[in-house]
Amino acid sequence: MMPLPGVLGALLPYNTLVVACGVAAVGCAAGVVGTLGVLRRRALVADAAAHATLVGVALALLVTGQRSLAVLLAGGLGSAILALGLLVLIRAVTRTRDDAATAIVLSVSFGLGIVLISGMVARGVPGSGGLERFLLGHAAALTAADAMLLGTVSVLVILAVAIGLKEATMVAFDPAFAAAAGWPAAMIDLVLVALVAVMVVVGLPAAGAVLVTALVVIPPVVARQWTDRLVPMLVLAGGVGLASGVIGVAVSSASPRLPTGPVVVLVAAGCFAVSLVVAPRRGLLARWRAGHRRGRTDYLLMTEDHR
Repeated sequence: MMPLPGVLGALLPYNTLVVACGVAAVGCAAGVVGTLGVLRRRALVADAAAHATLVGVALALLVTGQRSLAVLLAGGLGSAILALGLLVLIRAVTRTRDDAATAIVLSVSFGLGIVLISGMVARGVPGSGGLERFLLGHAAALTAADAMLLGTVSVLVILAVAIGLKEATMVAFDPAFAAAAGWPAAMIDLVLVALVAVMVVVGLPAAGAVLVTALVVIPPVVARQWTDRLVPMLVLAGGVGLASGVIGVAVSSASPRLPTGPVVVLVAAGCFAVSLVVAPRRGLLARWRAGHRRGRTDYLLMTEDHR
């Protein structure tokens, strides 16, 4: 393909720009939705949904015979929702703890997905070659149509969050009060989980089933270090996800042997490491300074008492 005209085209090849746009859109939406998921303590649920997507991807190809990204992601979304339903059923019917139930669903669905993909490749099922790339993502192979699909879904998810922000905030912070006030808390919670599942599936091409949860969890955790207010937190988390996508794609493009998905996740992890040190109030430096000031104040008070 011909490079884009102008300065941008001279600095960034067309294919790299396409990948950067798609991954950045996914990172932004994942950060926004992930903020509500993290506040609602649904991070492990996202991980279970992510590992279950391989089953749907494999079955979608096996049933339809089509290798288009939209078909494969639709299959992944179906298996992710099924896994979440199974998770709820295990919690309701048995006395299994939440973390144990999540671990069961995660490991079994992931193992089944690996078996299906490996078996399809071994039997030479048409189009099955390369499905293992959904493990760690294959962002570098995104086409313009794929990037448009990811971007469109990401924009729709962000719009859904913006429209239902008041209700989602109520359920995220105090679900018991929301239910007592007459809000359909269970339904809103279900929608939040569904949006997280959608972003997990949409993030598959960018980071793969193994790492996609990081795009949903790390940007909100970074934003939480900097602010206590929800709207700024949403904006900051979306910005961190977007920046991680753009920077990760640029670094991967400059070093072709580096896989894009893991690099994007490492960039997000770098943002978390920086925030952990320099964030106001919650950063290590801020805590050290606060502790130092308290110690000095205590020392001065003790000195005054002795006088």
